[in-house]
Amino acid sequence: MLPEERKKMIYEIVCKQESVRVSELSRMLETSEATIRRDLEELDERKRVIRTHGGAIAPYSVGKAISSPELIDSQVCAAEKKRISQCAYQYIRDDDTIITDSSSTVMELIQLIATGERKNLIIVTTSPMSVSILSVCKECNVILIGGEYNYTHGTVEGYIANQMIKDIRADKCFIGINGIDESFGYSTPRPVDAELKSLMIKSARQSFILADYTKFGRMYFARVDADVDYLITDSRHGDVSYRWLKNRTHLVYADEGTSEK
Repeated sequence: MLPEERKKMIYEIVCKQESVRVSELSRMLETSEATIRRDLEELDERKRVIRTHGGAIAPYSVGKAISSPELIDSQVCAAEKKRISQCAYQYIRDDDTIITDSSSTVMELIQLIATGERKNLIIVTTSPMSVSILSVCKECNVILIGGEYNYTHGTVEGYIANQMIKDIRADKCFIGINGIDESFGYSTPRPVDAELKSLMIKSARQSFILADYTKFGRMYFARVDADVDYLITDSRHGDVSYRWLKNRTHLVYADEGTSEK
């Protein structure tokens, strides 16, 4: 395969999958990882892809998430999200009251709660899909937050939703995030979503952000203005500096089962 043909294929794969690992591209194209890294660096210089630790993501705008909510069942980082959710589930105890949003990684956690062994849980959620998933859980009392339903993102939000979150307290909250950046912190493309996530964090005794490796090094339009107790990610990547996070949160690597602060 000619180099330009290979780069074109890499570009098409990244655009289709929205995020991809070097090892995955190497396997798909039957090319060494060193060659893939060089190709990605060149594509990054051309502004065709964005180079990340261990792979690449499709170009993005601060006002729009790379992975749209309609792709909740997609295979983008599916394995990483499952590992993160399995790790997060270990922090849930019997009799917990939990607040959750509608992010794709949190949906993986909801699946585990629905079929898991934890008892006497109260789940407060902005996601009608979560309500449906949890219908099989006899040990869950499910409360759907009211408000304006966003059909595009599959979530309830807005003034009424914010007021309801302000008026309750929970043991734990689990939320997803779009961007994690040293200079800007946690962020999401939509201000209404950022405000709701901030309120969830403030309403919980312990807060958890669930974020796979593609979220690091990105910043979006609206900052989530709250301190988070735990950030659970899939694994440690050599290209990322985690030092600044250790001063702000307990950083948990799902692959290692370890926590740092």
